Amino acid sequence: MELLKRIEQYAKNEPQAVALCIDDISITYDELWTKVNQAMVMLPDTCVACDVALSFEKVETFVVAYLALLRKGATPCVMDPHWGAQRCEALYKKYDIAYIWDDTGLQVTTYQGVSHECSHLLHIGFTSGTTGLPKAFYRDEASWIASFEENERLLAKHVIAQCPTMAALGPYAHSLTLYVLVYALFYGRTFIGQNNYDVQQCQHVIERLARPCSLFLVPTMVHDWVQGLTSNAYIAYMFVTGDKLSSQLHEKLKIKLPTTTVYEFFGTSEASFISVNRNQTAPLQSVGHLFPSVNVKIDQPNAQGIGMLMVKSPMTFSGYVGDVLPEWIETGDYASVEGDILYLHGRIQDRMIIGGKNISLFTIEQALKTITGIDEVIVIRQQHQKFGELALALYEGDTQLTYRVVREQLEDVLSRYELPSKLICVPKLPRTSSGKVSRRAAQLLYEQGAWQ
Repeated sequence: MELLKRIEQYAKNEPQAVALCIDDISITYDELWTKVNQAMVMLPDTCVACDVALSFEKVETFVVAYLALLRKGATPCVMDPHWGAQRCEALYKKYDIAYIWDDTGLQVTTYQGVSHECSHLLHIGFTSGTTGLPKAFYRDEASWIASFEENERLLAKHVIAQCPTMAALGPYAHSLTLYVLVYALFYGRTFIGQNNYDVQQCQHVIERLARPCSLFLVPTMVHDWVQGLTSNAYIAYMFVTGDKLSSQLHEKLKIKLPTTTVYEFFGTSEASFISVNRNQTAPLQSVGHLFPSVNVKIDQPNAQGIGMLMVKSPMTFSGYVGDVLPEWIETGDYASVEGDILYLHGRIQDRMIIGGKNISLFTIEQALKTITGIDEVIVIRQQHQKFGELALALYEGDTQLTYRVVREQLEDVLSRYELPSKLICVPKLPRTSSGKVSRRAAQLLYEQGAWQ
C-alpha cells in the first residue's frame, strides 16, 4: 500500500518531522511508525483479511490502530465512538464484523466476517445515519489518491515547497477529518487535529509551527473562526465543505483573513469532490466549477435542464458494502450544468408543494443567503389548509430583519410561491454531528414551540 510505504520512508528520511499534532501532543514520523509496528506485532494472525471496528476516544490512538491494521492486512471499520452500544451491535451483526478494537483492547465478536472483492481498501466508512442505521461503504486507496492530487492542484507551488501543515478539527469518524489526516500523512506533512474542539488552541498551534496551513472546516466552524479570530498570517488556504457559505459570512471571513484563499467544495462522502468555488468567484447561485476529472450526467432533465445529478470520477467510493457498485453515483441532488458550472436545485427530500407548485427549499435558502444580515438559514415547512404547505425561514444573524425588507429583495429572484411566509431570527440553529444545519431538528424544535 502506497500510504504505508510513504510513511515508512518519511520515518527513515525525516524521523524528527512532526506527523501528528493533536492538542498539546506532537508525534514525529519515527515515533508514529514505531508505534504502528509495535501495535501490528501484537495483533493476532487471525485478524488478517478481517474487518475490525475501530472506536477510540483519542485521535492519536485511532491513527496508530488504523495504520497497524492496514499493515497487518486487516480492514479498519471507522466507527463513531459516541454511537451507543445498541447501534454498534446492530452494525457488527449486519456487516459481520469479526473484531472490535477500542480503548479496552481487541475483542472477538460472534460474527464470522466476510471477504471483500474490493482491493486495496483503506477502510470501511459509515454514513451519518441521521434517519436510520448507518450504511457501510468502501473507500479504496486509489480514489483518495485521486482526491489528494486534485486538492494539490489548488495549492501554490511555493506553499507546497514549505511543507504546509494540514488542520481539521472534526472527529476522526467524519469523512472530512479522516480524509485530511490521511492526506497529510501521504505527503509527509503535519496533521493538526483535536480531541476537544477549541478554535483558539488550534490557532496557537498553527502559529507555533510557523508554516503555511491548509485548514479544512465545515460552515459552522467557519462561524467560530470568524468570531474568535484576530489575525493569522499562516492560514494560506481554507477549504470549506458541507454547505455553501452565505455571502455575508464569506465577506466576514475575508476581512479577518484577507490573504487566505477560500475554496468551497461541493461533494459527498460517496462521490468525494465534485465542484469547487474559489473565493466565491463562480456565479452566485452555483456551487462552482466541476473538477476536470469529474463527469456528470443530469438524469431525466426537465425543460430547464434540471434533473437528478449523477457523477463518475476517479475520486468516487467503491460502493456500499453488500451492493453492486453502479457505473454512476447518484448524489440525491437536483442539478443543472452550464459549461463547467454546476447549479444545485435541492435534494429529493428537500422539496415541498406550495399552491400546487413543486418548490425547492435549497433554492429559497440560497436566495436568502445573499441578504445582508443573514449568516445561516434553514427553510422548514408549515401545514396550510389552502396552500398545502408554507415555507418558513429560520436564520442566524446579527440583524433583526423585517419581512417587508426581505420580500422586496427577493421578489425579482423568487416566485410568490417560493417567498417564505415567515422569517424568524434564532440564536442558534441545530447542527448535525458533522456541522451541517439540521433541517429535521429545526423542524422539530419549531413544532415544539422553540421559535415563534
